Amino acid sequence: MKYAIIENEAYALEHLKRVVSSLRTEYELVFTAESVEECINYFGQQHSVDIIFMDIELVDGNCFDIFRAINIKTPIIFTTAYDAYAIQAFKVNSIDYLLKPIADKDVEAAIRKFETHYIQTNQTPDYKQLYPFIHKNLPRRRILVNSGDTYSYIQTDEIAFFVSEDKYVYATLKNGRRRMTDFQNLSEVEAEVDGSDFFQLSRNLIASISAIGKVSKFFTGRLKVEIEAGEEKQEVVVSAARKKLFLDWLGGK
Repeated sequence: MKYAIIENEAYALEHLKRVVSSLRTEYELVFTAESVEECINYFGQQHSVDIIFMDIELVDGNCFDIFRAINIKTPIIFTTAYDAYAIQAFKVNSIDYLLKPIADKDVEAAIRKFETHYIQTNQTPDYKQLYPFIHKNLPRRRILVNSGDTYSYIQTDEIAFFVSEDKYVYATLKNGRRRMTDFQNLSEVEAEVDGSDFFQLSRNLIASISAIGKVSKFFTGRLKVEIEAGEEKQEVVVSAARKKLFLDWLGGK
């Protein structure tokens, strides 16, 4: 049985490779990749595998960019860190998935499902049907910015914080540079970015976890948070009502 692993994290790839090889010594790993481009080039040339383990988020996009470019009929076991939408979307479409961090028993269960269902029926779902549902639940990887008459984009992992000023939303990068975004307000920002990486500290500021500096107790049950971006530093007060939410987020809950 030939298989491929599409994964953008080297550790996760090696872990999954070890687990599969220990559970199914007869399986042969014939292809690995970390990008959409690599997958399109490989599978577009009609290379044949029996099963694919595929991460949703890749280094240059998400896996549904592959499905829009080429038709893949190979059974796929998705790997994802996004539990909320994976359970609903993948179960409805009879696709199995592995929730990160991946446990050996879950790999075994997914492989058994493949061996008892997909091999016998020779049927695979239409992965393109998943795209609209998944896409609207994926956090933005990049955002549109403008300066004068020109537009460009920045990666969300380059952003230290967003701030709302004078009816505009600005992104301050980790190097301290500031860019105007296409967001209308911070509610749009909060809905689009990864909630595990960004938190709304105050009415007009959403910060990245990477920008959080010193956090200290403040008057009347509030918190004082220092945020940093390049040479720029400022203090933001988190209200008592949002204190527990912030501390839970800070601790990764």
